[in-house]
Amino acid sequence: MNTKQLRKTKFKIILIATILIAAIALLVSLLGRSYLRITVAPDNAVVTVNNKVVKLDSSGYAKAKVTPGTAIIKVAADGYIAYSEQVSFARGRSLVYQISLKKNPTEFQITDDESASDNVQFISDADEDNSIFYLANNGSTLYKAKFELDTGNNITTKYNIPISGPQLSGIKDMIWSPKRDAAIFRKDNSLYTFLDFKKYNFVSQEEVKYGENIGDLAWSPDDSKIAYYYAPAGGEKSLIFANKTNSEMNRVANLAEMGIENPYLSWSPDSEWLIVIPRNTDVATNKIYLFNAYTRSFSTVNDSGGNIAAKFSPDSKKIVYSTISNDAGSTVKQIVSIMDQNGDNKKSLELRAYISKINFLNTDSNKLVVATYNSKTKAESLFLYNIADKSQDGFEIDLTAKNFVKEMSLDTNDEMLYYIANSKFYILSLAK
Repeated sequence: MNTKQLRKTKFKIILIATILIAAIALLVSLLGRSYLRITVAPDNAVVTVNNKVVKLDSSGYAKAKVTPGTAIIKVAADGYIAYSEQVSFARGRSLVYQISLKKNPTEFQITDDESASDNVQFISDADEDNSIFYLANNGSTLYKAKFELDTGNNITTKYNIPISGPQLSGIKDMIWSPKRDAAIFRKDNSLYTFLDFKKYNFVSQEEVKYGENIGDLAWSPDDSKIAYYYAPAGGEKSLIFANKTNSEMNRVANLAEMGIENPYLSWSPDSEWLIVIPRNTDVATNKIYLFNAYTRSFSTVNDSGGNIAAKFSPDSKKIVYSTISNDAGSTVKQIVSIMDQNGDNKKSLELRAYISKINFLNTDSNKLVVATYNSKTKAESLFLYNIADKSQDGFEIDLTAKNFVKEMSLDTNDEMLYYIANSKFYILSLAK
């Protein structure tokens, strides 16, 4: 082989090697990528993959290269319920999605009876029949109502009737029995009255004095006892377990010895644990304690101080709690965190809200319904919140015209959200 032929042979070898290397590089590149092909409605929605925006064309379609592995796809648009899903992208493969967002639910306002929709003050949790109780007619009448969803998930009224005969007055708070056969009313800061009734008829019933010198009061979900703070003249500061008429009082803890004054009380759904949070003048001493109803013993689950309120998840395994925050730039002076029932795995949810305006979903303990101040709209918003990724994840309702939510409650299937705003009673259909 002469020199010229040798050069040609070397050139061919180099060329073939170069082509092979390029082909291998291209193959590796292709296999190292995944693709998302997505069509979205409305076409002005924002699509993100692991928080990186995917741009849509004018028809709402996009094709994007993504890194193989687990990712979170989110689709959101103003006025629509957001979509979120965790997916797995395989190397060299494409995922094809067609997503049509649903519009935010429309509020349903109770207007069947003018007095029933006038100055609504309190609302109970939904009972086993998904009926609800609320106080209206300027605090004088108690109502029982039931609402249902038709085939189009529109809200309809099954019944909405007054169930109190004698006029009620001076009620500052209501605590319903778990069986909904009785209620305790707080009349002022220390006086409570008791009302016993059966279903719709308590015309012949009268309020009777339950007790005075009582602070916070919490009825156990299993209906076995009522816990309350008792502070009569003389310096006693006790945690009491009592029956529904308060004829049997058991002092289960001396709170004065622990330096606990006027505590916030809240039961776990399984009735084993009672949250006790002091409301001392020195907020730095306001820790979160758990009192075990069986062993009659305290444990400290958050000793950082500055705690305000807390509530359990429906499975009694988690506790959301609020801590005071004096951030001058924030309207809401409480920040929400979550921890395990025993105090482990504490983490801030990076959410400013009041515990009274937070509800766990009954069907998904990783999500909350929250009402809180929206700094962008300068009013309150009602939205779904994902605990895992600390972000809004679902509907968002602007409450600009209705001021602020006072109370809210979910039905057992998380299909209807009841809430009071601006002394009016509203319902949202959350059914998918």
